[in-house]
Amino acid sequence: MNTQPSFYCQLDYENVPFPAPGSGYGNLANNGCGPLSCSMLIENMLHIPFPPEDAAAFFLECGARAEVGTNLYIASKALARRFGLRVSDTEDAGEAYAFLARGEGMVIANTYGDRPEESYIGVFSDGGHYILLTGAENGRVRVLDPMYRPGRFDKPGRAGKVIMDGNLAEADFSVVASDCRERPFFLFSVPDRG
Repeated sequence: MNTQPSFYCQLDYENVPFPAPGSGYGNLANNGCGPLSCSMLIENMLHIPFPPEDAAAFFLECGARAEVGTNLYIASKALARRFGLRVSDTEDAGEAYAFLARGEGMVIANTYGDRPEESYIGVFSDGGHYILLTGAENGRVRVLDPMYRPGRFDKPGRAGKVIMDGNLAEADFSVVASDCRERPFFLFSVPDRG
């Protein structure tokens, strides 16, 4: 891990409105993990600008803003059409890992968060949250977490499970798979234009 990828932290975007349908509540700081994951996906896969403000406007325009958070089933297809990408979704963590390990593209994963009934502490989130998986090898995965700030992975239950290199996290894929149990993975790739 040498060069730092394009990274955005949603906490820096409290001033960007991201109103929920019905209530009008929200901004990117408290509901923007989906748009910011997409910003990082486009900028790191295609190397073109897609800042959070543009991603938020895009999510609102395509109808992907939900009452709480975002609907990536809607946004992923619209994003693929706009940028000429291929996308599929799966709840099979093994399929998502194999896709990354083959270098086919990047994956937006939907973490569940804490599961108190199982005494499980979410590593990447206390509640539902999107993260971007940028690559994988040897059972480990690289992650861009749009909520990352120093100290985020120091709390009990998270400590020691994530290694940071600047803004890029690395963890055993089993950590991500546990966080995303019965949740979707969105697999994005650039179609072969040959």
